[in-house]
Amino acid sequence: MSQHPGSQHPRKVRRAPNFVAFLFSGALVGLLAGFVVNAYGPAADGYESSSTLGFLGLIFAGLGALVAGIIAVLLDRRS
Repeated sequence: MSQHPGSQHPRKVRRAPNFVAFLFSGALVGLLAGFVVNAYGPAADGYESSSTLGFLGLIFAGLGALVAGIIAVLLDRRS
């Protein structure tokens, strides 16, 4: 019986992170952090609560996606 060439030498499997999942998860965690900061942080004078909720949610979601993207790139280089 003949064997396939290379079947005796297992190949190394590269495990790259799923960038979309990292970015989405980071944005979601950041959005939740923005909601928590809005709920328990000091009230902003002159702005409605819904406005600060939206601003903080967007800012923290962007920062969360950025941090998650950096982590994904570092994990990708490591693999």
